[in-house]
Amino acid sequence: MTTPKEKQERLQFFAALYERARMRHRPALDAMARCMAQYRGSDEIDGGARATAIRNITYEIIEAQVSSEIPAPRVAPSSYSEEGERLALSTERMLLRMRDELPFERQNDLDERYTTIYGGSVWLVEWDDTREVGGTRGGIRVRCLSPEDFIPQPDIPEVEDMEYCFLRFETPRSELCRRFGVSPAVAELGECESEGEVTDEDTVTVITCFFREEDGAVSRFVFSGGALLSDITDYYGRKLRLCPRCGAEEGACECGEGATLREAEDECLTLPTGRVHIPYYRPRCFPVVIRKNTSRAGYYLGQSDCEVIRPQQQEINKLESRIQAKLMRSGVTPVMPEDARVAPDNSIFGQVIRLGPGESSAMYGVIDTTPNVSQEILQSDRLYEHAKRIIGISDSLLGLADPTATSGYAKRLQIDQAAGRLESKRRMKEAAYADIDRLIFLLMLAFADEPRKTPYRDAYGRLHNAEFDRYDFLTYTPERGYYYNDEFLFSVDKNGGAEAQREALWERNLENLRAGTLGDPTSPMTLLRYWQGQERAHYPFARENVEYFEDLVREERGGDTNGRTL
Repeated sequence: MTTPKEKQERLQFFAALYERARMRHRPALDAMARCMAQYRGSDEIDGGARATAIRNITYEIIEAQVSSEIPAPRVAPSSYSEEGERLALSTERMLLRMRDELPFERQNDLDERYTTIYGGSVWLVEWDDTREVGGTRGGIRVRCLSPEDFIPQPDIPEVEDMEYCFLRFETPRSELCRRFGVSPAVAELGECESEGEVTDEDTVTVITCFFREEDGAVSRFVFSGGALLSDITDYYGRKLRLCPRCGAEEGACECGEGATLREAEDECLTLPTGRVHIPYYRPRCFPVVIRKNTSRAGYYLGQSDCEVIRPQQQEINKLESRIQAKLMRSGVTPVMPEDARVAPDNSIFGQVIRLGPGESSAMYGVIDTTPNVSQEILQSDRLYEHAKRIIGISDSLLGLADPTATSGYAKRLQIDQAAGRLESKRRMKEAAYADIDRLIFLLMLAFADEPRKTPYRDAYGRLHNAEFDRYDFLTYTPERGYYYNDEFLFSVDKNGGAEAQREALWERNLENLRAGTLGDPTSPMTLLRYWQGQERAHYPFARENVEYFEDLVREERGGDTNGRTL
């Protein structure tokens, strides 16, 4: 058992390691703060000056790139076999189910902005024992974090190559007490580290360190200020309440001794060959995934859009400030005799020019001092075009009028060409989601003891029940004995992602019907296949048409929709 002195020494070690990593990471954190301020419309000009007028092209360009599409998973076995294909399909269905169960829509909204503003985003994928989904114990928890809350090992550009990394969380003191069982009055809890924002006194900063042991196993150390909250060796290892005498789980023990939390190496399973002990599956990677904007050599994040268009944003702010200053000094000045009885209101006219005695009243008039700002406006627009071209944004992509597109096809072509310049960013998003899917799969192999329901619809639109069972992945070879098969390739289903573009799918299905690729367009069976496809693409009221044509096919064949006799 660890002594209080050893606990204090470990706390001091990790606290010092965190401070060193944070100091080395300080320039990157400062750059992130500048990027977020620029996105929010900061009036700061490099060099210490302040702009008096802001034209926030950064916000406009970044928001134009936000996509609500969530890539669909695709899984394939590393080597072909019928069993491998079946397991890959089961994994795909499980991941698709996760897309609905987890708040990916809200996380994606954060991810799209973090990635372009900071150059990347940080995803944390964990197993949460407190989750209950469909009557099963435990579940996956996925969160998108700001890169400002991720402190990497210095000089290591890839997470999988790091020996340690830190995550920073701002947590209510009461939540900390519930989760880690500490007293609310612990004075050593760290104060909130958020800079430039007003925070509640009840908010504290929690630091989580994931690090590798000598054998490659991942461990976790959690602290806040001078308080040690959690020190878990082998983070992915099974921690069960076991009897210290017989080793049975709590509730199954007959010794009468109190169970203690211990690490379980093996699980006992009943197989056709008898009862066997099999090692629990343990992932060997950090529960962190980095999505990059566009690759940047030697840096764990990608290139920030804010950084690359900062010169244009700064110059535009200067020009807009110059325009504002000119317009504020401009005006129409009245001209009148000195002895004129009409006195202007100085709240409207900032100055008055009076004529000398004896001068004609015909001298009444005005002097227009409005300046010419056309050059500044032209240059501001020119810099805006420069910024858009740097990122690869066209007027068509922004939804603005584009006179160069003279037809619908030409406009679509322009959008595709502009989107093609953003292909690198989409590929980075797809790569990140593939890594997230793999992490989810590994955690399910490690902890999902109960089968998880994964219902799906077949090609005929019928709903089927299916399950993801981690024991289906249990494999035996004479060389290795029993082990869990995790040799699968994860990527993105290009066709699955098109479901976000439902109108395009509806049009494509209609084109297939008219072209005869589904069969005779006048046949009830062909029309049934067409409406089943529309139902899968979520076409409004498609289900009613499916049921109608199913009845027609039954009457025509005297059987079910597959031609089998009822």
